[in-house]
Amino acid sequence: DYAKMSQGSGIPEAALTQNCKPISCSYDKLKDRVQASANDMNVLLAMGGSETRTIQYTWVSVNNQISIDLYFKALYGSWSFVDSAEIYIGKEMVAKVSGQVDRVVGSYNDIAKEHQKVEVISGVIGIEAAKKIAQANYESVTIRFYGKNGYTDKELPRKHELINVVKLAESTQRL
Repeated sequence: DYAKMSQGSGIPEAALTQNCKPISCSYDKLKDRVQASANDMNVLLAMGGSETRTIQYTWVSVNNQISIDLYFKALYGSWSFVDSAEIYIGKEMVAKVSGQVDRVVGSYNDIAKEHQKVEVISGVIGIEAAKKIAQANYESVTIRFYGKNGYTDKELPRKHELINVVKLAESTQRL
């Protein structure tokens, strides 16, 4: 109920109604805040059990920064030990992400008995950098992952709704 979320959090109901529909929004009734998340996940692959995503934004209404998770995936083998990443639009670096890194091995293809390894870099970026990335044509966005083997570039593979998280964050800055 966007009216209740608005009343408790102070975020305009119109901003919640417009931006929460295509993404995931939840209301923390204990702390009167909204959490919004969006990523570039392929829903059809997710329904088939092999979820894929490259980038995810998460914002909590008491913050003026956006949490970002970047996903580096490869078939099982040696780890890349990714420790940081840079995000480029064309040749312009717009954000650097370093912080916590999680490493997960998951089933990639049950029939072939192959496995996929995922390294997730989590950090925070400012709203302006998040907006630049979200507004850019996804085909012009490259994530450069740095690790023990140098660097690997990954382009965003599909459209996303990251801009809706940014718009919610901006709506509270005007209050």
